[in-house]
Amino acid sequence: MKNAKISFEIFQTTGENDTQELEHLISEKSPEKVIIVGGDGTLNMFLKPLKDNEVKVGFIPMGSANGMAEELGLEDSPKVLFNAFLKSTRHKKLDLLAINKTHLLLHLGDLGANANLVANYEKDGSRGMFTYAKHFFSEFRNLKSFEFDIETEQMEYQRKGVMLAICNGRKYGTGIPLNTVGKMDDGFFEFVVVKAMDFSDLIKAALSKFDEDQQIQSLETIQAKSAKIKLKAPRLLQIDGEVIGKFEELHIELLPKALNFIV
Repeated sequence: MKNAKISFEIFQTTGENDTQELEHLISEKSPEKVIIVGGDGTLNMFLKPLKDNEVKVGFIPMGSANGMAEELGLEDSPKVLFNAFLKSTRHKKLDLLAINKTHLLLHLGDLGANANLVANYEKDGSRGMFTYAKHFFSEFRNLKSFEFDIETEQMEYQRKGVMLAICNGRKYGTGIPLNTVGKMDDGFFEFVVVKAMDFSDLIKAALSKFDEDQQIQSLETIQAKSAKIKLKAPRLLQIDGEVIGKFEELHIELLPKALNFIV
């Protein structure tokens, strides 16, 4: 950065008031670009100040699963990505979702089985795919269905399933495509209802990582621009890999082309 004579600031998260601190720094320095280094949850934490200040955003994935990297095709090394973001003069506008007017979602969120898995993974002292697999099989051996109502701008749905995914993107960090119709800049988001998942479904899901023509019969996709979800009992919600808390009702609104992502 110094050799290129580019002025810069390095902001390191502390776990306390990080969003407010970055918001203050952006307001004070008016940067052209902000490059986030971390996991999907780190990027999510800063979506509001990045959106509000219309900053061009780059993301270098350094998390556990890195679903966002899979989604956006960020497969190069951190150094290569960093140089590419610095040199780029182009960006594309990505949609965001606002949940209960408080939380922003860029990639994927869900209620049910996967949110429980993420919560248990966060509590575990170990990290990595082995730990993830341990909690995955523990959760999916004990699947429990729950009831929920979805009201979109077009229709109302009464459904029951083991998981309800809220999708702006398509793929989890494992690369398995959950939402086969959505794009992060198409002005829509999708609900994916997982009605059941047995072992054959898991095999198909694993195969679909390499062949997206593989279909998982237990999935139903509902597309919307705004929606309300009502649950019979409180359920854990995870957004972009971070558990937010338990909710009985969610109001979801699409914010079209709200984030300027460097390409």
